[in-house]
Amino acid sequence: MTQEGEKRIIDKIVQMAETEVHKVTSEAEKEAEKLRKEAAQKAASEAQDIINRGTQEAKREKQRIIADARLKAKRRKMSMQEHLMQESFEQASNYLKELFSKGKNAEYNYDTIITSFIKEAAEIIGDHSLKLSVNERDRKRLQPLLPQISEKVSQALGKKVMLTILDKTISSLGGVSVTSEDGTVGVDNTIESRMSRFNEGLKTEATKILF
Repeated sequence: MTQEGEKRIIDKIVQMAETEVHKVTSEAEKEAEKLRKEAAQKAASEAQDIINRGTQEAKREKQRIIADARLKAKRRKMSMQEHLMQESFEQASNYLKELFSKGKNAEYNYDTIITSFIKEAAEIIGDHSLKLSVNERDRKRLQPLLPQISEKVSQALGKKVMLTILDKTISSLGGVSVTSEDGTVGVDNTIESRMSRFNEGLKTEATKILF
């Protein structure tokens, strides 16, 4: 073979090799570009997932903080309400103690108050003969007034009612505990009992308002 022929063969082989190299290089670049795009998309997707999770977590934390703040506010309001009610009842108790010790003041007469307590109890019990339990101070005060009180109670109920003050006194700020003749039915209208019932009623209303 002549040198000219060998040269043409070599040139052809070089050309084919260069073409193959170019093809491989081009395909490699395309594959690399594809991988870069996929990696970028995956990274963007993962980043968005992280952002979404962070956003949801932030919302949950915000809701938790708001709920906790509302609960604390309700508890504080309830505590203040309880404190104010307690103060009110202490003031009322002191006022009643003074009223009962004097028997009357510019607005109220204790004899009238306890008579209304007896009327109320008599209406509930419905008996013709009632026994009254009072403290030592009120026993001395009410004994002389018993006929007059019995008459008022009788008029209120539309029937004759006999009242008897028991010798055994009770420990009470004031008011009266009333029972039927046989002792099976009774109404506790002592001041402590009435204030307790009133206090519970206020607490119920306060709970409705708060919650």
